[in-house]
Amino acid sequence: MANKRIFFGCYAVGIAPDGSTTYTVIHGLQTVGITTSFNLEQVFEIGQINIYQNIENVPDIEVTTEKVIDGFPPVYILATRQGTDATLIGRQNAKCAIALSIFGDTSSSASGTPITEVDISGLFVSNVAYNFVTDGNFTESVTLVGNNKQWKSSGFTFTGTLFNNQDQPLALGPPFSGGVQRRQNLLFTDLNGTLLPTGSFGGIPGISASGTNDKGSDGQFGAHVTRIGVSANLGREPIYELGRRGPFFRYMTLPVEVSTEVEIHSIQGDQITALEEGSVPGSGTNLEDKKIQIKVQEGLFIDLGTRNKLSNVSRGGGDSGGGNETDTYTYTTYNTFKVTHPQDPSSLS
Repeated sequence: MANKRIFFGCYAVGIAPDGSTTYTVIHGLQTVGITTSFNLEQVFEIGQINIYQNIENVPDIEVTTEKVIDGFPPVYILATRQGTDATLIGRQNAKCAIALSIFGDTSSSASGTPITEVDISGLFVSNVAYNFVTDGNFTESVTLVGNNKQWKSSGFTFTGTLFNNQDQPLALGPPFSGGVQRRQNLLFTDLNGTLLPTGSFGGIPGISASGTNDKGSDGQFGAHVTRIGVSANLGREPIYELGRRGPFFRYMTLPVEVSTEVEIHSIQGDQITALEEGSVPGSGTNLEDKKIQIKVQEGLFIDLGTRNKLSNVSRGGGDSGGGNETDTYTYTTYNTFKVTHPQDPSSLS
């Protein structure tokens, strides 16, 4: 019997190194989108108003995913497992393939022989972002781009018991904590944990001299952080050559800007001084480079290096309607974005 609809319980998504059909199921997936763009170029000629030829160029395929941070390896980790190390440069040339299999809409889980399957190959990561919030789950968003997508009605490669209707977050032993990660799972008070910009000249008030967010004798954190967002846009420009229709490579467009936003519940204002002549003694500038790294209990670790600099600070809230003031600090660095995870199948470091 044909499906009457497609909903979250009757399809699954897998990811593999490019050229392989050994797919790893993506667990904790919340959304997946696939956009296919046919790039058309029109040629007209003198002598007639009608089109001379409507040329079809190479199609562009874009896949967007969002998953919760849950003990299973993030999509970015799985998509770049062929990298040489965990740095942005080490992962930049890794390609992957994604398969999405659709099963019967009367099934309780994605299992058995699918009705149809779409395979998308030669994918590069073009954007990756992590969002750590107080009012929901920690999430990862990844965009991948490529040029090849094919639907199948037989000869399936992503099939079998993909889910058994009893899937749950990966149970990790100490020192990790399993389960979908939420606000209590961000590690603050350890030098091997989350470190935020400290001190004067572009730091966040309440963060210790070592970058930790320590608790005082009253049990309260020095800085009341309400959101951290990290994003890196890798671009991806195709390189073409004569004799070949498709690109032979899609390179990462350097420099890559890496942005970190930190929002705090304000209790003393943003405490950022900005002067025409600068406020850093003897430098004529207002800012200093800062170290940022982020770690959650399930093991995800993001190292943004020591060259992060405040690019913007903004105040919000505190209006006459009774809202609380928040301060948002935006930091930028370039080309430094190292992501590791204990479940990385390639154990990149």
